[in-house]
Amino acid sequence: MSSNKVFRVAAAAVLAAGISSLAIAVAGPVEDRQATMKDIAASMKDGAALMGTFDAAKAKTTMGKIADDAKKAAGLFPKGSDADAKTLADPKIWTDTADFNKRLTELATLATAAGASADAAAYKTAFGDVNKSCKSCHDIYRKKKAG
Repeated sequence: MSSNKVFRVAAAAVLAAGISSLAIAVAGPVEDRQATMKDIAASMKDGAALMGTFDAAKAKTTMGKIADDAKKAAGLFPKGSDADAKTLADPKIWTDTADFNKRLTELATLATAAGASADAAAYKTAFGDVNKSCKSCHDIYRKKKAG
């Protein structure tokens, strides 16, 4: 392949990556956090399935994803993003940000611990703690769905 052709292919790849990044950035904080929370929900579903057939490697991967998403979520609630009608985020997030972020950190810590479980019994207990952490945050910081 000629160096000119290699340059054009590389330039096209850089342009495509830039457009892709721009599309993600344009999505906005509400869409970004909704996608992250949906990822957590999907991982919770996968984590619940491990209670029937425990697999330590899958538990580590699944709970690691939850921990990573919980850490990421802390940056997805900028001031002013509560005005979007599509959000189910309760305004309390912005009035008690310290507690909200503490709960996200706790979720990440609990998920990491669940992922380190060596057996099904330990995982069941640890996964229960992760589930309780999710629920407690939703009870305080998520608006109830209409209908």
